[in-house]
Amino acid sequence: MVMVLGMNLTKMNNILLVDIGGTNMRHAIASSASNEISDLSKSAFSDMTEFEDKLEDLITNNFIDILIASVAGPKINNCISMTNRDYVFDSIKIAKKFNLKECYLLNDWEAIAHSYDYVSNSIKSIKDGKSFNENKLFIGPGTGLGAAVRINNEVILPTEVGNTTNSTEFMLNIFKVNNANPITLENVISGSAISNIYKIKTNKSLSSEEIFRRFIKEDQIAAEVINSFIKSLAYTLSDLALTFNIGKSILFAGSLMRSLYPHIDKDIFHKDFINNKKDIHKDMLNAVHIGVITKEGSPLYGNLGFYKKLKN
Repeated sequence: MVMVLGMNLTKMNNILLVDIGGTNMRHAIASSASNEISDLSKSAFSDMTEFEDKLEDLITNNFIDILIASVAGPKINNCISMTNRDYVFDSIKIAKKFNLKECYLLNDWEAIAHSYDYVSNSIKSIKDGKSFNENKLFIGPGTGLGAAVRINNEVILPTEVGNTTNSTEFMLNIFKVNNANPITLENVISGSAISNIYKIKTNKSLSSEEIFRRFIKEDQIAAEVINSFIKSLAYTLSDLALTFNIGKSILFAGSLMRSLYPHIDKDIFHKDFINNKKDIHKDMLNAVHIGVITKEGSPLYGNLGFYKKLKN
């Protein structure tokens, strides 16, 4: 298990772990000689110039030689283009600019999939299962919808499932919303989607957090949106489990799912998860464990996990 401790930083061994979102970056310090991390924190930035300044300060003040960054966006070769800002991360250019010995970029959900060994003791179950292989799906609705697959504990496959369109019309029917324009899956299953669908139903612009608070207070429209959201999640997981032959676990990550977890009716979720499937596929789905990662900072732990596997 990873412990969060203060560390005696020494030159040549220090790793900066960074997870970069649209307006915030989470970061921590690690050592290439141990499995410990320290100084977990979050910094806001208004633009990418401010981001680069903060990154330079972290590298300089902590005598960093190695940077491992996870970024929301598809990874192509050594580059990741951010999905919510006009900015491209290039590991070679970053290493040169900040005089680093090593620099690695990961898709944010690739990093989360690498975190399993560090977060496996911090999982709450929605549905029990009996494994028939070691394949795991990591997924999380946040600003968008991210996912990654871990095959036999070795191969990490980040996906762009949030940007697919095949099942969105079916999902909109669950919400009882009509939309003539093609939309992506993350327009239906994400924190942003909760806000957008609530606005369609009420003509009110509220954050997903406020809608969730209204759901807790048993507001009828908020309850309709949140319950439809949970049902859509179950249907989506069912299809993804069959698509990727998930025989071990489906694990949610992110603050939205940590908040929703206590309010998910496990029996209804299980029923929706196997609904409208053939018996043989129901047997497969019944074997899959579904849980929520409760540990915060999983991408940072995953960045470290990636580096340790790379070096071992």
